Amino acid sequence: MNKYQRGLSLIELMVAVLISTLLILGVTELFSRTSAADRANTELARMQESGRLALEIIGQDARRAGYQGCVAADTSTPFPSGGTLPDDAISSTATTNLTFRYATPGSGCGPVALNFEPAITYTNAGSGISRNNDPILDNATMQVTFIPAGNAAFARAINVQITVSDSRQGNENLANRTFSATYELRNRL
Repeated sequence: MNKYQRGLSLIELMVAVLISTLLILGVTELFSRTSAADRANTELARMQESGRLALEIIGQDARRAGYQGCVAADTSTPFPSGGTLPDDAISSTATTNLTFRYATPGSGCGPVALNFEPAITYTNAGSGISRNNDPILDNATMQVTFIPAGNAAFARAINVQITVSDSRQGNENLANRTFSATYELRNRL
């Protein structure tokens, strides 16, 4: 018999395969956990950006509610579709919808007639929030509160609360995120 061994024995080969398998499983598990954490962070960032953006869109219309162009404030200025400023500049039929009305910027100045923009209505539509029936945020709900509580015609401010849900399907969903903003109404200060 030759003193020098050529090649690997079966036991050495099996030990090498076992060690390689354990290393590959460890790397695969690390990759899987890192990938899941990345997906969760991406979804959290999407939820936060979407909630803040929706509040900003609603806030732009809230800040213009009751705007009457260059005409001095007049409670008898009629809307084309009924109602008057400033009482009807903001209205709501439920805590899940909100309607804003305001004049076209630049109208009512000198010889330019006072014109009104179409009413802008925000509603909970299906599983999201829509602006004049155009979706602006999916997987979300909106809650509106008037300050002081009661009739929208006498409110000096509104509080809008938006709750955004995780859009992913599965067991790893994030908790809902709630965003809130209070807007003072220009015609009620």
